[in-house]
Amino acid sequence: MLRPESRVSAVTPKIILLLLSYLFLVSAAIFGLVGSYRVDVLRTELAKANAARDAAEHRETEFKTREAAVAGAEAKIAEAENKATKAQTELLTLQNEKAELESKLEASRNEIAALQKRIGEAGPPASPSQNPSTASKPQQPTTSGPSVEIAQGPAEEATPPPPPRPKQQVVPIKAQQVAGTLGPMSISSARALAVFAPRPEYPREARSHRIAGSGVCVVSVDRGSGHVTEASIAQSTGNQTLDNSAVSTFRTWIFKPRKVSTVSISFGFTTSGAPY
Repeated sequence: MLRPESRVSAVTPKIILLLLSYLFLVSAAIFGLVGSYRVDVLRTELAKANAARDAAEHRETEFKTREAAVAGAEAKIAEAENKATKAQTELLTLQNEKAELESKLEASRNEIAALQKRIGEAGPPASPSQNPSTASKPQQPTTSGPSVEIAQGPAEEATPPPPPRPKQQVVPIKAQQVAGTLGPMSISSARALAVFAPRPEYPREARSHRIAGSGVCVVSVDRGSGHVTEASIAQSTGNQTLDNSAVSTFRTWIFKPRKVSTVSISFGFTTSGAPY
């Protein structure tokens, strides 16, 4: 039989082993709990990381979309700038062409003025006026024979001053018609003397009420520039609106320089508009 001391010595290793195994189990359980907690934490962090990655990808996509939109806007701006540059160059070209045309027009005006001055200084333009007068009146004085006969007869009958007198009277009348006051003429005839002649606007109010009428407007023209300095109604249409429309339009007319000083223009408004 074993002694009590031997029994204790035999039981003690078993107890120690049990204690050690219990400690190992407890530590394993603790480590398992800690590990599961860490796994949960890692899963949470992984989910957050995935969410952050998704948000970053979404932001990157939005950024790329915005970049594309900005690039498109910049392309449109560049295209608009190119169009504006082209328009400016075309405008400059047109301005240069306009300046050239104005210089040519001024040169032609100067030439016309010089020619008119020469014609005015060459006092005997009565000869051209005599030619049309003789052409207009069938020169029955092909009476070279009768003139000879008159020369042979009494000297009093051979006085030919009467024919030149009517010829000299015709010349100033024509000069007045060309360079002075012109009698009433149609708009189409007046436009032949102008370089800018818009048609009178038919007022809507008068058109809606089917108001019509005709009249005469007298315009005063600056002979040097051809611009209208004054316009007034000489014969009313019977409606103030129609008269005002005609006057405001004729004030914008520009006549050929050194052609006329006063012009009487007959005009009319019908239900189909202002006739030309």
